[in-house]
Amino acid sequence: MNYYYEVKLNFNDVAYMFYEWDKNDKLEIIKKIPIVKIKSKILKKMITNNFKIEKDFLNYISNKTLCKNNSIIKNACIFCDTKSSIAIEFDDDGKSIARSFLLLEDENSVCELSYSFKYYDLNIELVEKLNYNKDFRQENNIKKIINKEILELYKNDNYKKLEYLYYEWFGSIENDKDVMLKNMYIDLEEEITDTHYRIYNIIKMSYSKLL
Repeated sequence: MNYYYEVKLNFNDVAYMFYEWDKNDKLEIIKKIPIVKIKSKILKKMITNNFKIEKDFLNYISNKTLCKNNSIIKNACIFCDTKSSIAIEFDDDGKSIARSFLLLEDENSVCELSYSFKYYDLNIELVEKLNYNKDFRQENNIKKIINKEILELYKNDNYKKLEYLYYEWFGSIENDKDVMLKNMYIDLEEEITDTHYRIYNIIKMSYSKLL
């Protein structure tokens, strides 16, 4: 069994690149975690899918990931193909439940270490495709905040503010609240633009004035 020591991980349903990690994320400080070298074609499937591992492999990695507070992540390891890597956590049935990319320095160190390792002949069962959005995480958060705000305004009959945001958004006046909401939702499905950032900042400023 090969291990990597002293690594910071950010387990989520979908793995975020280190530059998308958020200050509110709950980072795990890992003292020791297994490294398993696998073929690139398997690693690519792991990154883009939820999957299930065999029971023998689950037992192989079980109870071997130690956190800095001396707690144990029961089923986890880092998979690497000498070029890239990902840490994945599994449930007791062997299904992937969380994943994390590594910080750049750790990524380079793991890849370098793995050159001397033997490949593990691992078979996986694909469960479902992961929904990787092409937008950066920050952009998705901006859209979520806008979406939540306009829905709250609609539900609370705050049409004055909804009309104001609509005008700032589209540069036109619309009196039908359902049309406003529909047009806003449709536009939020598109690639993020400067307009979305402007609406987001207006929403933030409106609440900061209340503090």
